[in-house]
Amino acid sequence: MRLYLLRHAEAAANVDDSARELTELGWAQAQLVADWLCTQVSGPVHLVASPLLRAQQTASVMKQALGLLQLETHDELAPDGVMLRAEQVLSLAVREGVDDLVVVSHMPLIASLSQWLSEGVLGTGDAFALAEVRVLEAQVLAPGIATVVESYVPPDTSTALQELRAMLSRFGDN
Repeated sequence: MRLYLLRHAEAAANVDDSARELTELGWAQAQLVADWLCTQVSGPVHLVASPLLRAQQTASVMKQALGLLQLETHDELAPDGVMLRAEQVLSLAVREGVDDLVVVSHMPLIASLSQWLSEGVLGTGDAFALAEVRVLEAQVLAPGIATVVESYVPPDTSTALQELRAMLSRFGDN
């Protein structure tokens, strides 16, 4: 099984943290990650995310690109979530026949999950960049069992933003 741990894309700075929306750059980052994920997944995919708006918006791009019918939302994946409870959510999300699990969450939780699953260490882990994905492989989800096999950070997002604007302008001309 492959576990794709994804930090949400860039979001605007608002007073209410739970209502922070993706910026234009964030939408471009999310689309680049979704395009990359489409080349990576190999079988049935399950998608889970934090309830915060920026994670939901990032996950919605993944959902559409992967052609998924549903997205599961879990409070345990919020930024202040307890890592061991988040691990339980992931363990329950891995169902019979699921080859790939995509998790959209936040710092510091996402880095803690990565460290716990790959090293068996309770800690803060190495920080994730915005829209960074780390891919872990494991037969079962348990502390220290997974192997980090790959990571992906969207390339120069200013270029991606220019491409997105060009694509949107083409739609506007019709």
